[in-house]
Amino acid sequence: MTTIPLVLDQDTEPGPLPNYEDVMKTKKNEFNARGTRSRRFLDIEFGKDALFAGSVALANISIRLGFLRKVFGILSFQLLATAVICTTFYLVPNVRIFLQEHPGLVLGSLFMSFILLFALYMNSHNVPINYLLLTSWTMTQAFAVAFLVSFYDVEVVIEAVGLTAVVVISLFIYTLQSKRDFQKYYATLYSFLLVFILASLVQIFVQSPIFNFMMAVVGAGIFSAYLVIDVDRIMHHSSPEDYIDACVSLYLDIINLFLRILQIINELNRN
Repeated sequence: MTTIPLVLDQDTEPGPLPNYEDVMKTKKNEFNARGTRSRRFLDIEFGKDALFAGSVALANISIRLGFLRKVFGILSFQLLATAVICTTFYLVPNVRIFLQEHPGLVLGSLFMSFILLFALYMNSHNVPINYLLLTSWTMTQAFAVAFLVSFYDVEVVIEAVGLTAVVVISLFIYTLQSKRDFQKYYATLYSFLLVFILASLVQIFVQSPIFNFMMAVVGAGIFSAYLVIDVDRIMHHSSPEDYIDACVSLYLDIINLFLRILQIINELNRN
């Protein structure tokens, strides 16, 4: 009886070793394939399966426009809600007087805003919880802003709103048109912010009109710079899914800039 061997002699002969370049090319193709699959996400806003989750600047035009619509739409709602609450304080004097006599309510609102902000960052990609948390956080911030604004004359507030709008739009246009990378200034600006916060604590005990005016000017400069850096970061370093973080950053920059401009105009009118 004839026996058929399981392994033929030619099967045991060593073949040619693979080329190094071919191996590296194969590994690179496998890595890119895995990276493409890992970057795939379902974007409900755009209604299609996108193959991109890098920075917004590198995305196609439909993703960029959708991201900008979402960010500016949410930001417009935040600013409009803040304006409505501030206007309500002026239209209903009893509410304004009551809150001015009970500042503890505002402190409680600020404390709640920190809790909501932490929860918001933990659920920034969790729809619809992120929208609910963002709305609640915006309301607490608007309540605190309305309390601060209620101590100023209406004419001063209107001037501050108009000047803030001009500054914000100008900074947006400048940042979007600029080719510079503003992220390298972040560490320096953060150091200035820490010094500004410490000086703000000193300002509580040093009631000087000149010192208050200088603090307002420095604060306006710091938050203007933060607005430029945040716009640059959002457009060049954030992914299309980071729209909640973008809205929070821009809202805080604009509100803080508005409050500093409000102080500057008030000090100039008073002196």
